[in-house]
Amino acid sequence: MLAAAALIALYADWVPARWPSADPKSLELVSGTPVNCLWLDEPQWSPAFLAEAARRGIATVAVIHREGDPLASARNAVKLGFDAVVTEGDFDEYTRLILAGTVAKSKSLFIESIPRAKLTFDGSAPILATYQGLWPGIHVETGGSASAGPTANPWIDTNTGFLRFARASTDAVIWLSNQPPPKTAYPVTRYLQAIGDAEMSGARWVVSLDDDFSKRLMAREAKAVAGWKEIAGALAHYEAHPEWRAAQAAGGVAVVEDLGRARFSAGLFDMLAAKHIPVVEVPASKAADSAALRNSAVAVETDPARLDAAEKSAIDAGGGRKLVQGPAAAKALDRPDEDFVYDASDTGVVTIWQGVDAAQNNRNLGVRLFNVASMLSNLLAARGARQTILQLVNYSDYPAQGVTVRLRGAWRRARLYRPGEKPVDLETRKAEDGTEIDIDQRFLTIATLVIE
Repeated sequence: MLAAAALIALYADWVPARWPSADPKSLELVSGTPVNCLWLDEPQWSPAFLAEAARRGIATVAVIHREGDPLASARNAVKLGFDAVVTEGDFDEYTRLILAGTVAKSKSLFIESIPRAKLTFDGSAPILATYQGLWPGIHVETGGSASAGPTANPWIDTNTGFLRFARASTDAVIWLSNQPPPKTAYPVTRYLQAIGDAEMSGARWVVSLDDDFSKRLMAREAKAVAGWKEIAGALAHYEAHPEWRAAQAAGGVAVVEDLGRARFSAGLFDMLAAKHIPVVEVPASKAADSAALRNSAVAVETDPARLDAAEKSAIDAGGGRKLVQGPAAAKALDRPDEDFVYDASDTGVVTIWQGVDAAQNNRNLGVRLFNVASMLSNLLAARGARQTILQLVNYSDYPAQGVTVRLRGAWRRARLYRPGEKPVDLETRKAEDGTEIDIDQRFLTIATLVIE
């Protein structure tokens, strides 16, 4: 049996997707793609399929829901020899313990895909998963028009706010297992957006195709196969560079938050991301010793009641830092299963955003971006190297082009990566507040700029 450290490393390399077929021949579609871990609902459990997946080196995960007899399902999954068992849903504590104990008697890994509010970041699990998530994309109101947020840009439904908090709170692998809304048939661009939405924050989306796409793919319909190859290309874009996922958040704004206010903080992060203000997330438990707070130009404490002497000292260290405080009482979470999204009626989010915008005072706090109204970005610093990584995701259905990046500091080299394209070296030039780079190359959804 592999050592625990080796197993954890193995799990970290799993690239998951829900699979709609029990036919071993369908695994030919997975061959040559980064996907190496398949989630299977009980109708797809087949010894022949599992045997062929094992022969190809593909991990299999049995999905167990609350409906029916979950304990009987768990016993069957263990008997069949799945590599992992995932419970998806809000199970009561007694059932959860029984299921965990059943799986623990086997060699299978036990994974829980649970509500966000029930996630714990104590390091006890190698994979943290949640099924709660928005379907990423530009928010469209009834009638077909795109809605605008307080930033005046088109409002983008995204999971980046919560995922950034989660990545700052744990070293575990994070899986987002939200599925396409029912009775929908999406173009491939929407799947690329879902991949980029998770990946630019260092998480993985469990690839889930809508029913129409799945049926056409299993029938080897040409357009569906081509779309699947595009999805595989987007995954390969990130999997070819594990250092991007390991990179740390960078920027001059540090936000202190905890899970209790995660819905409030996620809305704030989403709004700051819409304005392309680079943010470093600081879990409240680490605030007193946070280098990010000591080095920030703007510090945000989402809960002023938590601002103690130790945290205040970290913020004040070195002087010159501006403190923006949240409202005395953020809007409460109405239900534990609510999506953690920006709520237009929560004026506290807008108040903090306005405070950060004022404290920024048109300064470059890490990066400034132009011609990016339909995009979100994430500024990262590579570990152990003087290298900055700028992740870009375009949420519109038409290609992006003509993006200008102004990065704080002096940088000499810039290289643009796009799925399915060769890397392109871009010119860097000195600007008033650092280094300016023009991205004239087109990209449909995903692009990564690496600057040295």
